[in-house]
Amino acid sequence: MRTQLGFLLRLMYPTIPKGLFEASCIDGSNNWKMYTSIALPLSLPSLSATAIFLFVMHWNDLLYPLLFITKDEYKTLPLGLLEFQGQYMTNFPMLFTGVMIASAPMIIAYVFLQRYFIAGMTAGSVKG
Repeated sequence: MRTQLGFLLRLMYPTIPKGLFEASCIDGSNNWKMYTSIALPLSLPSLSATAIFLFVMHWNDLLYPLLFITKDEYKTLPLGLLEFQGQYMTNFPMLFTGVMIASAPMIIAYVFLQRYFIAGMTAGSVKG
């Protein structure tokens, strides 16, 4: 998954026109000024899509908390949802309610950030 996120960012940077950097260099900008005034604003859609992917990946992470968290007060939402499943019985109404509550922040974040998500996904897809 992490290589796919790096690939998403890698596809975006060659699409930035080199003429913008050359014009900024002629105007006397240093590397930091070129990065903050040209590269960073033009890469915001890809960075926001990558941030959304990382947030979803860590929000739904089950393996590492299952391996490393031993105290009940530190359990994450996916670990808490495992409590509704027993060896012989599963409390499906509580499990489905927990899944809906756990997925609500993801749905809300996607509704508010969908334009950045879609722009970031398509940022490196077309050669300009």
